[in-house]
Amino acid sequence: MGRHPVGLAHRAQLVAAAALAVACLAAAGASRQPEPPPPTPTLTSVPSPIVAPPPAGEADAARTVVPEAPALAPFGPVIWSELHYSAHKLIFGASTTLRVETLPAARLAAVLRRPPKARPVPPPGGDAVALSATTTLPFGRDEWVTLWLDPATGAALGGEKTVTGGSSYHKLLRFTDGGLYTWRSAPSSALEEKLGPEGWTLRKQYLAHPTVSPPEGTPVTDAYALLYIASAARLDRKDGSLQIVMLADDGYVELAFASGGLSRVRVGFDESWPAGSRHRDGDVLVRSVRVTGHGLDATQPQDDVDLGFLGMRGALTIFVELGSGIPVAFSGRAEHVGNLTVRLDRAVLSDPPPPDPEP
Repeated sequence: MGRHPVGLAHRAQLVAAAALAVACLAAAGASRQPEPPPPTPTLTSVPSPIVAPPPAGEADAARTVVPEAPALAPFGPVIWSELHYSAHKLIFGASTTLRVETLPAARLAAVLRRPPKARPVPPPGGDAVALSATTTLPFGRDEWVTLWLDPATGAALGGEKTVTGGSSYHKLLRFTDGGLYTWRSAPSSALEEKLGPEGWTLRKQYLAHPTVSPPEGTPVTDAYALLYIASAARLDRKDGSLQIVMLADDGYVELAFASGGLSRVRVGFDESWPAGSRHRDGDVLVRSVRVTGHGLDATQPQDDVDLGFLGMRGALTIFVELGSGIPVAFSGRAEHVGNLTVRLDRAVLSDPPPPDPEP
């Protein structure tokens, strides 16, 4: 989504103003030299083997299909139902809340619209995962995103996005075997904007169809699902790894997740579950998960890929709590903002937290 299928026309504004964009930011200039990676916010290292991401390799310019589908790790349910994050840079701040719930097959069938062209990604045949992100950005801009995911593979089936606060729009999305089909609406005037998406009359629909595609049947996900994937694939486990494809508006991007070593990260967040609550303030044991991406199309940038996720480019490090699989922080480099760390403020769990793990 957004420099990415859902669209990020607003992110360039926020980044240019040095705003913190906890939603996706603008693309990097080709002549800019990348900054060094952000410092890891850890206190005490715990010896553990580090698994490096596989090399990106060189793409064949004449190739239109990647020869091998990426390997998959088994996905499972996550322990959390809500995660609240925030970050601050200069005088700006932003916050994002992720929510996950089970979507029954009957409700999924009701929300998945059939596109007039291209073959839609088939639903899983049972319940799906509904993942939503609510983001408050600087300058009065807000966005609401919902994704419908296959719980077994993390593949995106469809979704919708609403953005308000300047250049407002609404998009309904359906992932297909040839790209992303979008139904878009926007207000024709400031007066019409007050009516909400149902009353917006500037409408169009289109299929984004990248020229280079992954092998048929390869699960394709969305950038908003990256934290969920790190948790659902249980990448807090030793030697965990995963490769999955993401659809960006410029084409398909292969993402490599690689679990690294253990460390202790200082946190400060509230945690609650059906029968209790507590405040976490101190060090927690985490495993660092490195996420890198490269475009499947040889004409795409290969060394500074726009991850399409919270403005991060090139690589992203997610700190996943050992035992619970909860991402307690993540860091990377955002365009014009520089090194950025986003931290967990509050977690709502579906079940009581597991016992503190031993390294």
